[in-house]
Amino acid sequence: MLSSSAKKVVKPIFRANKHSPDDLLWAIVDACISNVAVLDETGSLIYASRAWSCFEEVENTGAGSTYFDSCRRFTQSESDEGAGVTLADDVQHILFGEEKEFHRRYYFDALIERRPFIVHAARLNLSDSTFRVLVTREELPQVQEDFRDSKERLIELLGNRIMSWKGELEGQRFTYVSDHAVEMLGYPVAAWYEPNFLVSHLHSDDLHWVPAAYQKQVRVANHFDLTFRLWAKDGRLVWVQNLVSVSSQGDGATKLHGFIIDISDRKRTEEALRDLGGRLIAAQEEERRRVARELHDDFNQRLAVLCIELEQLGKKMENSLSRRSVERLKTQAQELAAEIHRLSYKLHPAKLDHLGLAAAIKSLCAELNESEKLNVEFYQTGFPATVDKDTTLCLFRIAQESLRNCVKHSQAQSVRVVLTKTRSAIRLLVSDNGCGFNTDSDSMERGLGFISMKERLHLVGGRINVCSKPLRGTRIEVSVPLKLQAESSVKTIYPKSHDE
Repeated sequence: MLSSSAKKVVKPIFRANKHSPDDLLWAIVDACISNVAVLDETGSLIYASRAWSCFEEVENTGAGSTYFDSCRRFTQSESDEGAGVTLADDVQHILFGEEKEFHRRYYFDALIERRPFIVHAARLNLSDSTFRVLVTREELPQVQEDFRDSKERLIELLGNRIMSWKGELEGQRFTYVSDHAVEMLGYPVAAWYEPNFLVSHLHSDDLHWVPAAYQKQVRVANHFDLTFRLWAKDGRLVWVQNLVSVSSQGDGATKLHGFIIDISDRKRTEEALRDLGGRLIAAQEEERRRVARELHDDFNQRLAVLCIELEQLGKKMENSLSRRSVERLKTQAQELAAEIHRLSYKLHPAKLDHLGLAAAIKSLCAELNESEKLNVEFYQTGFPATVDKDTTLCLFRIAQESLRNCVKHSQAQSVRVVLTKTRSAIRLLVSDNGCGFNTDSDSMERGLGFISMKERLHLVGGRINVCSKPLRGTRIEVSVPLKLQAESSVKTIYPKSHDE
C-alpha cells in the first residue's frame, strides 16, 4: 500500500537540495497549471502543483493513500475486469516496476456526485538509481459534452416551451434570445431586443414586484428564478418561470443569462386541482353542517323530550328502587345528549357563525380546559373584527386540528394559543411544551392533518410554518393575508438565506 505519510497534501514550497535531480522536476511541477503530483519510491507525495492542492481542498480529502484508495477504475459494470481496482492498486504496479506508465479513467465518489477523471502516471528514473512517479489528473472533456448534450435533449424534449437568453441588467435589455421566443409569445425576435421588453408585457398585478425582484436578487445571489405572467401577441396570458444566472464583467457591467420556461399548462393544472380541492372542502363543510343540524335539531331535541318523560315517570314511581332506576336512565340520557351536543359542535360550531372566529376558538380552548386533558391559555388581539367566512373557517379548523394533535400525540401539559389581527393579516399561533417531533420526517408530508391545513391555507392564500424538535415542543405559526395579492413566486437557488 502507499505510505501513510502521503495523506497530507504537500504544497509546492518544497525545494530539493541544490543541484539535485529533483531541482528541475520541482521547477517544472511548480510552473504547471494542471493537476500534477510527484511521489517518491515509497509512494509518499513529496510535492505537487498548486492546482493539485486546490482540487484536494475542494474534494476535502488528503492526497496519497486515502485519496488514491477512494479513486476507482471506471468500468461499464461491476462484473467487468478491473471493477473495484483503485488508483492506489495501479500506482503500486509502477512502484514495484511491473508497469512503467498507464493512462486510465477513474472516478471519485464525492458526497453528492461521482466525479470522473483521467489519470496518467509514469515512472521517472533519475540519477543514482533514484526514481519518482509523476501523476497527472485531468477532468474528462466528455463530462462537458454530456452536459451540452443533456441541455440540447432537454430543449428538444420541451420543444417550444423553453427559450435560452442573454441580457444586461441595465435597461432590462435582452442581447440574445433563441428562436423559441417567437413560438412562446408570438412576437418577432427583434421585438425582444427592445429595452424593457419584459416589463412592457408584464401582467399589471406582477408589474409592481418583478422589476424590483430582479434588482434585489442580482445583488444577493448568483442564481435565482422568478415566476410571473406575460401577455402574448394574440392576447393569451402566459405563465413563465425565468431561471437567471448572474455574472459580473471586468468593466463593471452585470450580465445575465438563463432560460425562460412556459409553465402555463402546469399553472392551469394547479388551478384545476385547487378548484377541485376547494369544492371538496366546501362539500365536506356543507355535509358537516347538515349532520350537525340533524344532531342538534333532531336527536338532541328527542333526547331532551326523553329526559323530561323519564323525570315525570320517576315522580309517579312509588317504589324507591324503581325511581332510582329511572333516575339512572335519565342521567344516561342527559350524558348522551351532552355528548351529541359536543359532537355537533365539533362538526360545525354555531358560535363560529354567530359570534365569530375569536369566540369560537376561545370556546374550543375552554372545552379542553374543562375536560382536564390540557391546560390551554388563549390570547387575542385586534378582535372583534369582521373576517370573511372562508378565512374564519380555515383558521378555526387549523386551531381545532392543532389542539387535537396536542391531545393525541404531543403528551403536552400546557398549550398557548394566540390569535392576532393586524392591518394586513390574521395570525394564529399554537405552541405546546410536548415531546415534539422531527419536521423532516414523513409525518409532515404524509400526515393527513398537515395536508388538510396546507390545502385549506392554499385556498385563502395563507402560509404555515411548523417548528418542532424532539423533546422541545411544537410551534405552529399561521398567517392569512386580509387582502390577497396576485400570485407570485421568487425562488433564490443560491444562497438559500435570500429566499423570497
